[in-house]
Amino acid sequence: MMKKLNRLLIPVLLLSIVSQALASEITLKNGDRVSGKIVEQSDESVTLETEYAGKITIARKHIEKIADVAIASVQKPGPSAAAETVSAAKLTPAPAKTAVALKPAARLFGGRHMGLFDGWEGNANIGFSFTSGNSNYTTMTTGLRAVKTGGRDNLTIYARSLWNSNRGGGRIVTTQNAFWGGARYDRNVGRKFFGFVSYDFERDRPKKLNFRSVAGGGLGRHSIKNERTELDLIVGAAWNRTWQVGSNTDTPEALAGATFKHRFHEKLRYQNTITYFQNVTDRAEYRLIFDSTLSVDITKRIGVFITVGDRFNNDPFGTSRKNDFLFTTGMKWNFGKKR
Repeated sequence: MMKKLNRLLIPVLLLSIVSQALASEITLKNGDRVSGKIVEQSDESVTLETEYAGKITIARKHIEKIADVAIASVQKPGPSAAAETVSAAKLTPAPAKTAVALKPAARLFGGRHMGLFDGWEGNANIGFSFTSGNSNYTTMTTGLRAVKTGGRDNLTIYARSLWNSNRGGGRIVTTQNAFWGGARYDRNVGRKFFGFVSYDFERDRPKKLNFRSVAGGGLGRHSIKNERTELDLIVGAAWNRTWQVGSNTDTPEALAGATFKHRFHEKLRYQNTITYFQNVTDRAEYRLIFDSTLSVDITKRIGVFITVGDRFNNDPFGTSRKNDFLFTTGMKWNFGKKR
């Protein structure tokens, strides 16, 4: 009888000396790591059961990767080791299935065609109005904003246009024909700071501005960054090259700006961008660019928007006005994975 009992207790005792379990380790894009057992996951988030903080839910957009890790615990054998092991075996449920590892975040410049056509998220919009009779006006606005995110870097591009014509007296007179856009590349340096380079361009026929090219760069800070709200502040320098009616100009400028984003809920979002350019060689000359957009998603892909924009130049060419105010509304189309 004792021999049979020993044969049963020896394997149990060996298992109690070294017990090995599998857990999941989540690596975040900011470098932090969290370990525990995955209890729930979806396309939007992953819920982790941890020993020190209970259940934690992490949005997938902040996750770099998920990996399985082995956690070994060594116990010293004692007089009650076999009994404790048998009791634990009865009470401990079967281990959950290992979660499938996430695909790594899209690289900014990699893959097909250097990644130029993959991994973008954003929206395109269009607004149109037409009148006839006592007033004969046609107005069309278009816009595009797209963002591509890598592990530590971020690329944003934008473009907007405004066209307006007056049909009267048997002829069409174009009263507005403006187009502007640009791109900005950010590279995180730690959790709060980042460096950036930017390029902006503008054309405005009524203001006799043939083309303006502004290349800049500097430093920024993530002042607020959470699931619902983001606030980035930037400072730097730029070079303004302007082709216009009359003499062309080259101007060194200092720049400062802020970008604010807030998600009220999944369908209602607000974004505001303001950038100030100060002529370094002439303190009395400066420019201000302001854009504010409130958008509502009707479906996952289609929504409506209201945009208020302003372009201010305190020293425009000739008799052009200093201020251009823009109010537009219309439909927008979301592309890429919705945040």
